[in-house]
Amino acid sequence: MKIHDLPLQWYERPQYRPLLPAQGEGRWFILSREELALRRLDAADCESRASGGVADRAGLAAAIENTYEDWGLPRAPEAAAGIERLGRDETLCVVTGQQPGFLGGPLYVLYKALTSIALARWVEERYGRACVPVFWVAGEDHDIDEVRTARFPGGESAVFSLPHPAGRAPLSSLPIDPASEAVIEEFISHVSSRPHSDTVGELAGQYRGRTVASGFAALLASLLGGHGLVFIDPEKLRPLSRPLVRQCIERPAELIERLEDGSRELEDAGLKPFVSSRLPLFLVRDGRRDHLAPTENGLAIDGGGPRFDRQELLEELEENPGSFSPGALLRPLIQDYLLPSVATVGGPAEAGYFSQMGPFSKWLGVEKPRLVLRFQGTTLAGEGRRAWSELNADTGRLAAALCPEDLVDLDEDHGELEEVRGIRERLASLDEARAGERTGSRGLERGRRTARESLARLENRIRKLRARGDADAWKNASSCWEELLPGGKLQERRWGYLHLIADHGTDWLERIIEEIGKDPFSLSHRLLEFES
Repeated sequence: MKIHDLPLQWYERPQYRPLLPAQGEGRWFILSREELALRRLDAADCESRASGGVADRAGLAAAIENTYEDWGLPRAPEAAAGIERLGRDETLCVVTGQQPGFLGGPLYVLYKALTSIALARWVEERYGRACVPVFWVAGEDHDIDEVRTARFPGGESAVFSLPHPAGRAPLSSLPIDPASEAVIEEFISHVSSRPHSDTVGELAGQYRGRTVASGFAALLASLLGGHGLVFIDPEKLRPLSRPLVRQCIERPAELIERLEDGSRELEDAGLKPFVSSRLPLFLVRDGRRDHLAPTENGLAIDGGGPRFDRQELLEELEENPGSFSPGALLRPLIQDYLLPSVATVGGPAEAGYFSQMGPFSKWLGVEKPRLVLRFQGTTLAGEGRRAWSELNADTGRLAAALCPEDLVDLDEDHGELEEVRGIRERLASLDEARAGERTGSRGLERGRRTARESLARLENRIRKLRARGDADAWKNASSCWEELLPGGKLQERRWGYLHLIADHGTDWLERIIEEIGKDPFSLSHRLLEFES
């Protein structure tokens, strides 16, 4: 496998939003705001986190042991060593997490896990600190529609979905029933002719006899446990999170004020809030996970549901802490309260909502998690890689391309393009000549702007027509583009990764870990070129 760093221009495509100004140009927001993600981690950071301790290290170690026992997770020697080390004082961890998906979830889930492994190794090697990568399996989430479908290259025949109806049940309680197992068998049959189909069959088979959450964890534990990745079911940690949940129940109005403060801070930075300013707490009862909202004397199920007196809820918290489940803004703070995490690995979405939790974290008395952006990559394999090779396009053209036509090498001296370019240059000269004059009428300015935009559209149209006129080049460009951005979506969010394992085995995973370890704080997007 070859790994190429793409120019940062890759992030200027419409799939990345929002954009903020950066040195006079539009840039993907995480590249514009250094405070949104860590760019370095030093020995003092590690020392500070280690000396800060955690709420209950023995309880944490017991919760991890219970996760492996209750879920029946594969326990590689490297993972077992990590679990033992987490029970010791001053051991640090790098934490990442995700709501459980079907057939391992999308590609970015794998990137999160590999980044946490690489960063934990980096901390150990650079600072001599014991550091364990930990994956937080957010099985308490209930949105099955968000995670039920696994997609792979091959069109509609490569789409596999869990048959469970939508509801409020946590994913940790949804069983892989006979109908679900039939979908798994369909997927295994789909990859049966691939060189490493047996490996993929074993991974997909980890879901059998488990729930959506424990099956997801078992697949990743089987795949990455040998790299030291440790898994935890946060539901096992609910008794340890009582102090934070109690504060949310006792003072919900203050909590929401702090969330609104965080939203205003984000708006002042030019971004829209990623998460609404509502109470980040759910009540789990009768197999449902329902959002709680403040009332005059307590809380109620959001949307006109039953009301609960504040004291009633506090008594329930003491007797049955498993009844309370955190939302998106509370979960990361519970993570850092209970785990000795020196950093949290996340993606663009986490960067967005982590940035709005500052006032909330101060109110809870928990330091805001330090976010490291996960590895980001796009793969080219098989037909897509062959097509890219035939196009003879470099990474600069690939990064700048906004449509498949942009991948085709055109003769820039072509008559029509040269003529349009000449008109644009003359218009630019006119603008420059008038720069020192008083501004003309608004109508004139609008007309000149419209002319510039029309010429740009005309030039783009000519380029597209000429690109499509070369049948072979257009075929290659279309094939390459569909693999790079399937369905117009970012590949790492659209496709899974088991097809790559079916074709290429698992050795390439260590190659990515090594690549991340060279600079865990890099913002580059990588092109992963799989050689046949």
